[in-house]
Amino acid sequence: MKEFQSDIQIMENFEHIYTQKLDDTTAGSDLSVSQIKALFAFNDGQYLSRKELADNLGVKISRMNTIADSLIKDGIAECTQPKDKSNQVKVRLTPQGKNIREQIAANRRKLAEIIYVRLSDKDKVALQKSLDAAFKILKKIS
Repeated sequence: MKEFQSDIQIMENFEHIYTQKLDDTTAGSDLSVSQIKALFAFNDGQYLSRKELADNLGVKISRMNTIADSLIKDGIAECTQPKDKSNQVKVRLTPQGKNIREQIAANRRKLAEIIYVRLSDKDKVALQKSLDAAFKILKKIS
């Protein structure tokens, strides 16, 4: 049990630093983590159904509805009126939403570069191996 608590603490420490650094990349927006993730679920200029967005984001449709509604309310996304038999409302990013997404992506790249250049070659290899191992483990249990 003590080992498990130690592992939990390591994950919490990583999550804290990672989230703090990601918060620095939000382009000055007040968007939630879910909203920021959703920005990257959109394809450029294309209207997508909420189900497609939910699939792209890996969340339930009910969660995507909440996120999409908040993005629409804030003028970051817009929706179509149903024109076909499916009566399906589709959503896409507005120019403002695309701009926010581009700023966040650029800030994340800049942050990654800042961190990466500070690492020794040995630390770069260790970090890459650790992240790859963590990804494979999480993918296996997901």
